[in-house]
Amino acid sequence: MEKWQDPQVLALWIAIVIVLIFTILLFVVKIMHAGYKKMTEANLRQARLEVEHQKKLLETGLLAQEKERTRIAADLHDGLIGKLTVVRMKSQISNAPVDIDILLGESIAEARRISHDLMPPLIDYTPLHELIANLAEPWKQKISIEYLADVRTDADVPARVKIQLIRMVQELITNTIKHAQASHVTITLRHSQKNIALCIKDNGQGFDTSILKQGLGLGSLEMRAQYLNGRYRLTSKPGAGTNVLLALPLPA
Repeated sequence: MEKWQDPQVLALWIAIVIVLIFTILLFVVKIMHAGYKKMTEANLRQARLEVEHQKKLLETGLLAQEKERTRIAADLHDGLIGKLTVVRMKSQISNAPVDIDILLGESIAEARRISHDLMPPLIDYTPLHELIANLAEPWKQKISIEYLADVRTDADVPARVKIQLIRMVQELITNTIKHAQASHVTITLRHSQKNIALCIKDNGQGFDTSILKQGLGLGSLEMRAQYLNGRYRLTSKPGAGTNVLLALPLPA
């Protein structure tokens, strides 16, 4: 009998093979477990980051609401209430009716502007390009605004999309007037059957986006873009103005 045919030798080789297979399986299981653990930890980190990001967006939304309320309160106090106070004083000292009528007309115009800021009239029935044109008109008293609309479809835009876009335009123009020291703003709208692209560019002083981007209240732009399933890109550098591009798909 050959030595390798000895039952004890065969049993030894079988045992060695079994141990080797078990060792390989154990090694593979450990590698798979380590990989699964790393993947789980990475997913948990990503989930935590997303939760933190959502919390920041929510906080930004709340701050934007408070900022908007403060702005409206200032408009009412400094604009409308101030004009009405002057009307009352002039009426008490028996001023000419013509003067009072002029002031009342200005007060009505101011109230209409504030009302339009809160909710553009007939938003459900007015095309988006007209809403943006109407929005830009009062700002032309403070800054030069060029508005270009390229509308390639008759399809209407949902009201919820219109109001978010209007709010974004309002915020960007307000930021430009307050911070950019710009003399000119260009608003470009491209509306096709499947998507909308909105670009707002100024010739202001610009800024370093890595330093000031979070301090300009631009978080609400990200929040609104996310709500619309869109994307926005902001580019700026000192001395070269600011350019904001928003792109979003439209429901079929």
